[in-house]
Amino acid sequence: MRKRKISIRITATLCAALGWWGLLYPELTLTPDTVRVICEEDGKEYFTDKEWSFDDSLYLELLGTDRDNIRFRSRLLTQLNAFWEAFSWDKSTEN
Repeated sequence: MRKRKISIRITATLCAALGWWGLLYPELTLTPDTVRVICEEDGKEYFTDKEWSFDDSLYLELLGTDRDNIRFRSRLLTQLNAFWEAFSWDKSTEN
């Protein structure tokens, strides 16, 4: 039991440390692999293909954007949700 508590503490500390670096240096976490800018016009969404650079003001633009205009999506959470849906079922439909 003690080993489990220590491993949970280490994991939580590691996650907090990685998150802290994302707060200090957001330009290192906002890369082309992690951020996709989608514009909406006339009810249709399209991706913007703009040149990426670390000197870009994307972080400042995100800070100034309304909360309703930002959507977060995690590949890990999307996969976990798909896994959960695959193995869950409605027991009321069983005979």
